[in-house]
Amino acid sequence: MKKSLLAATVASLCLPSFASFAADTTSDDVMVVTANRFEQPITSVLAPFNVVTRQDIDKVQAKTLTEVLSLLPGVQITQNGGRGQSSSIFVRGANSDQVLVLVDGIRMARSVAGNVDFNQIPLTQVQRIEFTRGARAAIYGSEAIGGVINIITLTGTDTPSKTKLDLGIGSHNYQEASVAGAYKIGDKSVLQLAAGYENDKGYNVHPQPGLNDGDKHGFDSRNASLALHHQFTDEISGYVATRWYKNHYQYDGSYYDSWDEVNNVPLDPAVPVHEYVRAETEFNDYSAGLKYAQNSYKSSLIFDYQKQDNLDYVDKTNVINRQDQYHQRNVQWHNQYQLLSTLSVSGGIDWRQEQWNDLTGFAGNKERDNTGYYAIGLWDYSPVSIETSVRLDDNQQYGTHSTYNIAGGWYLTDNIQLRGSYGTAFKAPNLYQLYVKSAWSTGNSNLNPETSKNIDISLHADYDIGSLAVTAYQMRINDLIDYTGGMPSYETVKGESKIKGIEVEAGFDTGIITHQLNFDFKDPRDSKGQQLIRREKFSFKWVGTASYGDLDTAVTYQYHGKRPDFGVELPAYDTWDIALTYWLQPKLALKGRVANLLNEDYETAGGYAMPGRTYYTSINYQF
Repeated sequence: MKKSLLAATVASLCLPSFASFAADTTSDDVMVVTANRFEQPITSVLAPFNVVTRQDIDKVQAKTLTEVLSLLPGVQITQNGGRGQSSSIFVRGANSDQVLVLVDGIRMARSVAGNVDFNQIPLTQVQRIEFTRGARAAIYGSEAIGGVINIITLTGTDTPSKTKLDLGIGSHNYQEASVAGAYKIGDKSVLQLAAGYENDKGYNVHPQPGLNDGDKHGFDSRNASLALHHQFTDEISGYVATRWYKNHYQYDGSYYDSWDEVNNVPLDPAVPVHEYVRAETEFNDYSAGLKYAQNSYKSSLIFDYQKQDNLDYVDKTNVINRQDQYHQRNVQWHNQYQLLSTLSVSGGIDWRQEQWNDLTGFAGNKERDNTGYYAIGLWDYSPVSIETSVRLDDNQQYGTHSTYNIAGGWYLTDNIQLRGSYGTAFKAPNLYQLYVKSAWSTGNSNLNPETSKNIDISLHADYDIGSLAVTAYQMRINDLIDYTGGMPSYETVKGESKIKGIEVEAGFDTGIITHQLNFDFKDPRDSKGQQLIRREKFSFKWVGTASYGDLDTAVTYQYHGKRPDFGVELPAYDTWDIALTYWLQPKLALKGRVANLLNEDYETAGGYAMPGRTYYTSINYQF
């Protein structure tokens, strides 16, 4: 592994690279909305911030959202095998449910009962991704401890008409077809649409010799989205939109039964039980929004409703393991006022109703409301910037909770900025943790919210020859909610978990070659001083691209250090991916990609094999 890492570091100095992917962009023209809920130049954001565009996604030919996110600084992905299998994301070592996931500024309904499964979010619908690290609970509320990921699917009324078609095949009988487009309707309206299909027959993600030999665990998805944007007047614009996807996937539920429940005695030897499990997820989202902008004042109002249906059953016997629904209703009202050229203030209210219906009848129907009130101030008087935010959440289930954040930036020179921030954050127990009742899990209605104190200090240097950002951070998290496997299955773990680390991001040019890479060093410890489960201490990532006439190339490399799992230690691993795009015509491209080029044998979750060398090819037409 050490030789592979050294080779990758050397390669980053001599191979072409991808200039914009996961880089802190420095152009004032790049506007972002996630950091403070209002549009601002990325150069004014004081938190570590990254933007991934649709072009970036297409260049590396990513097939899943987890593949895209895995390249970002501070991100670690664990997955129970291949496409469609359960996945988790750790940002700076924070738990997967301590990272807030938004779609167009609205949190995903899946968070009603835990972390979001990124494998199930269709990449076809994604226009861009904005990613900020550190505590943002003072702006967004619960879950924003490790960071915020905003998956943006909507465009605007200034989008030019365009259409993109993709057809592809690959290993494991992979098939894909998608269309995405935006179309001008007169001078003031834009119709946006996307639709896609994927099918992957898969492989045995959890091989157990003699028990599930020959099984394949695959995935298929159908998705569509539609939005209409309209500019009513010079000051007022609005949109209506809907998104839908329906996914099917299979996973292994086989086990060795060691207990005779009829006679209430242990079985010796244990009896093998082969379970091939099928699961279905159907998601619907409906939203509408209005924006008003005049002179120094801006305001936006958004309504959103989401519904997700889940069914999990054993193949052949049709025994239902799980059947439930998530509902979420959300209203957001945000306002911004530019008091002075150097001072802006903003604030608003967001209301959310979460509902979980356990259709198996064990837990019944549970719901709660949350209303958040927040205010943000941004003072920018060169060379100093100061940002403050405060928020109060009033939750029907656990009462009120307040959070705050203060950040500052100081340009030591025209090219070097020193930044620092301190903030508090929290994560409320989700409805599943509070109320679930099943053979393997029991909720605990006495759980307390997790709380944290976060601090960041960073130095950013930006020159014509390249850029460098070094960030030191520390998170202190109290009252972690843990799954115990006993009764109750969830409990509040007293004590303080500490995660501290250093992130390094670099981008530089050598002639026509550009390089983007990042290192992540961290020490994630629980309240007993033990390394947190599945959290690595070190990672290195590099992304590179080049163009040679009609041929575009993209190469990615990742190294992840060893980490503990349940009862085992998972070894370090590294992977190479390569993607090639050949333009047959200015609007017609032939694409090919090899993932895990060197056929690395590795696991990100103990017992679940990740895919070996995998091939993809596709044809893309744009007009």
